[in-house]
Amino acid sequence: MEAGQLIAALAYHATSDAEEEAALLKILKFLSLSAEPFSRANPEGHITGSAVIGRIDGSAFLLIRHRKLERWLQPGGHTDPEDENVLATALREAREETGVVALSPAANGRVIDVDVHPIPARRAEPAHLHFDLRYLATTEETALAPQAVETRGARWFTLEEAIAEGVEESLLRALRKAHALLAKPGRSLPGR
Repeated sequence: MEAGQLIAALAYHATSDAEEEAALLKILKFLSLSAEPFSRANPEGHITGSAVIGRIDGSAFLLIRHRKLERWLQPGGHTDPEDENVLATALREAREETGVVALSPAANGRVIDVDVHPIPARRAEPAHLHFDLRYLATTEETALAPQAVETRGARWFTLEEAIAEGVEESLLRALRKAHALLAKPGRSLPGR
């Protein structure tokens, strides 16, 4: 993965609020200054990729219950050296954490949301940041895999159910963007 290519791609990302704008600036600075932005050994943090998985019509979104953080999140995680790019990371992690195999990138495979969030220290791993790039993927699959090691299960939520469940604001922002992209009548979802 190339930091320069990611910087160029993010130059066209339109943020939707001040929090996301601040996150984008942090990510761009991190990519510009860090010698190892994708390495888990980087003490400051690393780039991560996640997938907002939606039904093709935007009627529901697949979230996982994270075992360590004890909250509903979109699937995603750390880049691996064999991942071609961060979108590949997001799709791989989503498949591993949900068991949904047939995932189609939407929005031309572009980032739909960005977030920077702290990860608390645990065992030998110090506190650090995840510079998260969020992509939209769709599926028609309904079956979910047995519980993945890092999750306490996966579940489909309507946007209203996710709001009622109290998902964090940055995830809610990404879900609203995904819903707007998917629920448009007569929409075209490039990359599908």
